[in-house]
Amino acid sequence: MSLIRRNKGCRINDELRFKGLRTIVMENELLRLTILVGKGTDIIELLYKPKDIDFMWISPKDFKEGEINRYDFLESYIGGWQEIIPNGGSPCIYKEVSLGLHDETPLLSWDYNIVEDCYRKISINFYVRLKKIPLFIEKTISLTSNSPIIYISESIKNICNEEIDFMWGHHPCFGNSFLSSDCIIDFKSREIISNSISISNFPLVKPNASGTLESFPDVNGSYINLSKVLGKEEKVADLLYVTKLLKNWFSITNLKKKLGIGFVFNKDVFRYLYLWLVYGGGNNYPWFSSTYSLAIEPWSSYPGLGLIEAIKNKTSLKISPGEVINSWLKVVVFKRDSRVDSIDENCLVT
Repeated sequence: MSLIRRNKGCRINDELRFKGLRTIVMENELLRLTILVGKGTDIIELLYKPKDIDFMWISPKDFKEGEINRYDFLESYIGGWQEIIPNGGSPCIYKEVSLGLHDETPLLSWDYNIVEDCYRKISINFYVRLKKIPLFIEKTISLTSNSPIIYISESIKNICNEEIDFMWGHHPCFGNSFLSSDCIIDFKSREIISNSISISNFPLVKPNASGTLESFPDVNGSYINLSKVLGKEEKVADLLYVTKLLKNWFSITNLKKKLGIGFVFNKDVFRYLYLWLVYGGGNNYPWFSSTYSLAIEPWSSYPGLGLIEAIKNKTSLKISPGEVINSWLKVVVFKRDSRVDSIDENCLVT
């Protein structure tokens, strides 16, 4: 429990509940994070206060208190940003364990300790032991006064006597007051590939194809510039993988609002990006063509078809008995009305 109450500077409120789930708000003068400790440490709000813009997508589902099904990712998906370990994507069987879609960190209640709580800086350490696979996860989220940067350091420990394969991903989904056709996507890569099959009846790109951010084969036999975010009226949806990432960052900039968000991450762990483009075309269950969102996701492994497929293509991570793997990620909100060329590890945007 936070023992210090302030109404300015950095502050923590850990005496909240959302839809019946334990919830923490971390904030400074510029940013406010709302974190569901009771479900995956999902960040369901990432608000830039000066412009009252929340970057996170919100599900149109009307969840009531106690209705969030923490045994099924889609039935519990209320939007925002999830961390996903050990299974990314489709259900599979691994070491005789049945792993569901995006199982299992987003479905678990985490514990936490407040590490630092003062006007200039706040830090919270979140931790969980997985139920199905013997891994122990820790992450610390920090904010500093008057800074538009979120700092995350994290680790995974193997607490059994066998080597374990796993996938590790961050699933931030953008939408709502930020996302529009005025947005541009930037990152540096040599190759992007599309999913082996289209994820909706209204695909944007040719399945099982390769290209670049500025030129990718579309379903009409031409090429599309994926860096340009499309409007909801386009009614398309697709999934792609950035397989040859050159630099460890990505950004989305709303040129009209003159505001952007960038992620910088440990490329030794997060070697790929997923592009989940749902520009109004996510038909049938669970979206029924009613959603408009964009997720750009740092991942250790691909494709998003489950751990077994990542093992087959040798992109899964492996962790030995007793081993600890450390990683980090930073998020920066910035003012800008032009494309981004670079974001360094100090979150300097140029």
